[in-house]
Amino acid sequence: MKDFFLGVVQGLTEFLPVSSSGHLGLFSKLFGLQSNLSLFAFLHLATFLVVLIFLWKDVWSILYGMFKLDKEIWNLVFKLIVATIPAGLVGLFFEKKIENIFSSQWVIGIFFLITAAFLWFSDAASGRKSLNELSFLDALLIGLFQAVAVLPGISRSGITLVGALLVGLNRADAFKFSFLLSLPITLAAGLFELKDVVLNAATFSGFGGAFVAGIVALLVVKQLTISAHLRYFSIYLILPAILSFFIR
Repeated sequence: MKDFFLGVVQGLTEFLPVSSSGHLGLFSKLFGLQSNLSLFAFLHLATFLVVLIFLWKDVWSILYGMFKLDKEIWNLVFKLIVATIPAGLVGLFFEKKIENIFSSQWVIGIFFLITAAFLWFSDAASGRKSLNELSFLDALLIGLFQAVAVLPGISRSGITLVGALLVGLNRADAFKFSFLLSLPITLAAGLFELKDVVLNAATFSGFGGAFVAGIVALLVVKQLTISAHLRYFSIYLILPAILSFFIR
């Protein structure tokens, strides 16, 4: 039951722009649950599968276009690679150090509030760029935003959506680019920790919980991104921020 609950939390908070790492740490302390970082990372495979299914037409179009040597598709692929590099480098060389430095719950509370502020002001963005008009510099800037999400309390989905909107992408393509960008990161995180995970009924219940919750969360995020209502999450984030300030 514990793993299922943590799976649901992971599935919701991985896609809702509220920080999965911040929430998993917060719930672990609130309910006295033992943090299992390997399990949390393994659950990324469930959220990877959700995005793969949700964006299957786009993923298929990219794979088919790569095979056909489509210039526009390869251009998009290279932009995704450029945007992935900053987070990959930070995760590879600095993630553990950053987690140790910023492991204090009250610091996580501050990062919750920073995420809330970014989301609140992102609703004013009114970009019109399509993915084809996205420059490599734009892609790099979005990638730098994603790298910041290694900080617990900073939402990866939220901060990359904000980055995509700030460089002028239209809302539908900002959503698409943000979650296409999540695929290599979540797959790598899940596979890397797979060797340390004990696969049993409890683990798979967590996987199932993350999968179902992830589908619901992704539907909600898509709707609220396109309708410019991400500020709803800003209001919500005040609650975990306050809790973080009082929990030791």
